[in-house]
Amino acid sequence: MEIKETRFQFIPKRGELLVSEPFLADPNFRRSVVLLCEHEEQGSVGFILNRLLNLTTEEVIPGLLNIPFPVFYGGPVEQNTLHFIHTAGELIEDSLPITEGIYWGGDIESINALLLAGKVKPGDFKFFIGYSGWGEGQLNAEIALKAWWATPSNPAIVFTDDLEEMWRSVVKNLGQDFAYLANSPIDYNWN
Repeated sequence: MEIKETRFQFIPKRGELLVSEPFLADPNFRRSVVLLCEHEEQGSVGFILNRLLNLTTEEVIPGLLNIPFPVFYGGPVEQNTLHFIHTAGELIEDSLPITEGIYWGGDIESINALLLAGKVKPGDFKFFIGYSGWGEGQLNAEIALKAWWATPSNPAIVFTDDLEEMWRSVVKNLGQDFAYLANSPIDYNWN
C-alpha cells in the first residue's frame, strides 16, 4: 500500500482519517482507522475502514446487488443499517462528497447498472453495517485526551485491501514522532 506522508492534526475535518491511539481500551475502536464523513457542531459520523465482517451484502439484503460485496463493521451505532462509500462520484445520484475522490451513499440501486456498463468496479465501493458516531463536542474531547489522531485521507488508503497493515501504515505516516508507535504491542502490559 503506497501512502504519502501526512501531517498529524489536532482538529479533525470531514474526509480525514481518525486513527486510534495504540492502547485505546474500547474494543469497538481498538487499532481502528475511521473515515470521518461528517464533523459538525452537533456531532460526528464515520466508518471503521479496517474491520471486515464475515458477511456480504447478499446476506444483509438479498437480491439488492448483482454481486456480493464484503461488509465492514462501520461502528457500534445503528447496526441495523447498511451504508456505503465509493469513488463513483456523481455517477451515483444523491451521493455526498466527503473529500477528493471519496463519496458517501446515494442511489444504491444504480450500482448494478454502473457495474454492468463497466463505469465502476467492485473495488470502488465499501459497505458497512452500522456507523461510528459522536455527540456534540464528544469527538473533540476524545482527541484532546489523545484517544484519536486525525490525518488527511485519500482513496488509496480508504479503499486498500491490506486491512492487516492499514492501522500500522497510517500511524507510520503521521511522522517520525509517531512511527515508533506502529510497532507497539496490542497489550501495553507486554511493553
